Amino acid sequence: MNERIEELLVKKIDGELSAVEEKELSGWLAESEVHERILREFEAVRQRLSVLREEFHPDVQGRLQSVKKHKKRRVRFVAGWMRYVAVGILLVSVGSYLLWNDGKNKEEEHRIFAKVAVPGKEQAYIVWANGVQVAIDETMKDTLLTGDGGAVVRVDSNRVLRYEGGNNDEGLERRVHKLVIPNGGEYRMVLEDGSVVWLNSASSLEIPERFAAGERRVRLVGEAYFKVKKDSSRPFYVTTERADVRVLGTEFNVSAYEEDRDAVMTLVNGAVRVDARGGESVVLEPGQQALTAGGKIEVQDVDVSYVTSWVNGKFSFDNSRLEDIARQVSRWYDVKISFDDDDLKDIRFSGAMLKFRPLSDLIEMIEATSFVRFSVKGENIIISGK
Repeated sequence: MNERIEELLVKKIDGELSAVEEKELSGWLAESEVHERILREFEAVRQRLSVLREEFHPDVQGRLQSVKKHKKRRVRFVAGWMRYVAVGILLVSVGSYLLWNDGKNKEEEHRIFAKVAVPGKEQAYIVWANGVQVAIDETMKDTLLTGDGGAVVRVDSNRVLRYEGGNNDEGLERRVHKLVIPNGGEYRMVLEDGSVVWLNSASSLEIPERFAAGERRVRLVGEAYFKVKKDSSRPFYVTTERADVRVLGTEFNVSAYEEDRDAVMTLVNGAVRVDARGGESVVLEPGQQALTAGGKIEVQDVDVSYVTSWVNGKFSFDNSRLEDIARQVSRWYDVKISFDDDDLKDIRFSGAMLKFRPLSDLIEMIEATSFVRFSVKGENIIISGK
């Protein structure tokens, strides 16, 4: 397929053919039933993209490097449509995926994905200071949970946890309870000072039975979004393995998973100070993000809507590495994902999808705009090159 035909196919799908171009393309289509099938496949992909309301944009440079490993004919084909990707036309890359797949029944494959990866839901458990665990799921509401020492957590009619602490003031700051979110879960909690915390999958938050007189301090492993109630007499601290965040009243996101290279703090509004374990310290402005690793802090400007989209029930990616996407997906769908080629980890994507959609929807979009393929092996998902 030459570059001219590729251009005509793209214009046909977008309704931009002139009368002369329409005649030219019609001649090519009349040459073979295969040409007609190619056009139908392109049209089917556009319809699927429209229904899902998603567009994933590949890392052009990364993919050009990947293409070099393929045979020469394929390199020429890809080079022809890369310039269309650069101006936002993804259809040819999507069509190329359909042409190159091995003919496997995609519907059957997606049913296999559904068996090993199920979208997450509201689920958590509390570990009281004495080690006793109490499970909380999406069926609970208007429920009172009483723990060791008189600590109280209410699950209200909206299934929001309301932590009310204990009644006895003696030593309450030293008694710590923990809210744990497993893989495939999330939950929202209102702390005893009125601050709200959204906890993401595979995360935990340690909470004193009662905040101390001069400060409010919690410890986070994983990811959480905080909406802190202002109290100038008691600064609010979020402690993580690599850094502390100090605030008075603000909204911010902290991602501090143990397996991630960086702990990431993103400020939505207000002001926070980030103190790395290595001694560096920065004050963030709204729209800024601090990455801490090895005691160093790097600050960058970000679109906070991408970072906090998980709170609103979406996966949103902005030039994100496939390895980072896979980590988020594995936590939410509670499935192990691995790569058979480390070079694939650096392919980048931008896009969005509702978190409660089947995993196969996200896989389809990634496969359609890249040279990677997802497959199921036992209970795991493997990402490989095409």
